[in-house]
Amino acid sequence: MMVRLFFALLFSSVTLLAHQTGLSYIHLVQQKDGIVDVTYKKPLSDTRSGDITIHYPDGCLEQTQEATKIVNGFIIKRSELWCQKDALYGEKIWVEGLVRSDRGVLVRYEDGDFVKKEILRATTPYIVINKQQNRFDIAFEYIELGIEHILSGYDHLLFVLLLFLLSANLKSLLYSISAFTLSHSITLTCGILGIIYMPPPFIEAMIALSIIFLAKELFAHEDTFTKRHLGVVAFSFGLLHGFGFSSSLQDIGLPHDEIPLSLFCFNVGIELGQIMFILGLSFVFYMVKYFGIHMQKYYGVLAYIAGTIASFWFIQRVLAF
Repeated sequence: MMVRLFFALLFSSVTLLAHQTGLSYIHLVQQKDGIVDVTYKKPLSDTRSGDITIHYPDGCLEQTQEATKIVNGFIIKRSELWCQKDALYGEKIWVEGLVRSDRGVLVRYEDGDFVKKEILRATTPYIVINKQQNRFDIAFEYIELGIEHILSGYDHLLFVLLLFLLSANLKSLLYSISAFTLSHSITLTCGILGIIYMPPPFIEAMIALSIIFLAKELFAHEDTFTKRHLGVVAFSFGLLHGFGFSSSLQDIGLPHDEIPLSLFCFNVGIELGQIMFILGLSFVFYMVKYFGIHMQKYYGVLAYIAGTIASFWFIQRVLAF
């Protein structure tokens, strides 16, 4: 009974992923004479979902709107907003159309050196523009963004799940996860600072390929190089995942005067989310074992499921080149 329930939940979660919307972006840039440039970015994978409606304060009027474009996997709509002097400050910008299953909308407002960012969700669908933002607020915000990113990054989580399943014991798990963390932290930093550049479409496809590789290793019964040196393999593939994290963080943006702090806190958030996921997996597998079910017997099925999902992602991402 427990096995059927486990796989039913697994398959239902995969189905839900096909319908859950991604993180959208609203970028507001204050220009002279009360003009605000507005850019709305929605993931191309969300073509089935409706657009949100953005509501501005009474002192603002939408003037012009450009044609819709598709750039780097996003549907982009640009418009201009005219606002009376300081009409946005102290007022709410809110969105209509979010549901609880949505990942939300990241709003970024820029006025010279001042930057205000916040993720809007169905429970809190508004942002108040004010200039009271200290270093603690920035740190908390980017830790939250890091946790949000890893827990909604299903390809990264699937990779960590396979590392979990391939680990022979706790020591092997800690070693492989630590190696994965170190490597993706390195490339996250290099990508953000512009030391190394990797095209995001290529990186996304390679991340899917890394999952396929681990799924194949999980299905293999013999003692492979990956199983003997899981930390080395985790480190190698972690370099790719770090570039994926940096691409997402570049879309979010960093405050110009607090780049080291925000970068560090985003990475901390990723690690906290990763720890939360591993602890959740450990609890689930402990409960399954408590009821006398040996999950090792079903690793081949899990490998097929993970490989199938990753293969779909790989084909989808290659076609998007």
